Amino acid sequence: MGLLETAAATLIGGERRVETCARNITNVNTPGYKREVAFTQLLGGSGVPVRQAQPLPQVTSLRQMTQSALVETGNALDLAIDGTGFLLLRSGDRYSLVRGGQFALGPQGTVTDPLGRVLQQAGGGDLVVGAGAIDFLADGTVLEDGAPIGAIGIYASGPEAPGEQFPIDRAAALPEAIGSELRQGMLESSNVTLSDEMVELMRSQRQVESGAQLVRAYDRLISQAVSTFSRSS
Repeated sequence: MGLLETAAATLIGGERRVETCARNITNVNTPGYKREVAFTQLLGGSGVPVRQAQPLPQVTSLRQMTQSALVETGNALDLAIDGTGFLLLRSGDRYSLVRGGQFALGPQGTVTDPLGRVLQQAGGGDLVVGAGAIDFLADGTVLEDGAPIGAIGIYASGPEAPGEQFPIDRAAALPEAIGSELRQGMLESSNVTLSDEMVELMRSQRQVESGAQLVRAYDRLISQAVSTFSRSS
């Protein structure tokens, strides 16, 4: 890559890292939020063998899915997962995986999150409860006034990213999570550490500044070249 391409890649990469840090900082107190980690990939040019192509650095991110601390809330409809599993929610004809959340009774006895997504049973279908006392057992079994009325599915993520929406055929194929347990009256904390994000934010800002310096250096070189050619003509 030339100087200008290097500067552009540096600026874009730094900007994306800053955006990632900003999302993490914004969600530091969001229950169940998983930290995004930005990293740089080197990709070969399209249609050219990688060993012959100029490297094109691109910044992307992935979720750091480490288990966070579970905090007791006392709310019977707050749910968290102890382990690597996920709960399945439905929004219209689309589905998504979450690590738990603050649920409430919705229309017709459904159990919904603040976005209106409906908690799903094991094997499919909305979880519907009555007006009695609701208890959730560690294996997902749902009790109403001590009698079982259903079970919540606890799933492994597979190729589905947390929060990503997908159709029913993919939801039906989700594998069951092994070794994960449901915790009632608890929420999982975010796994974002504010001090780490501030350090990463400062590092990313320095990267942006480095890109800006390269642009200024390129501009000076172009100006000097134009001035030299003008005197020699």
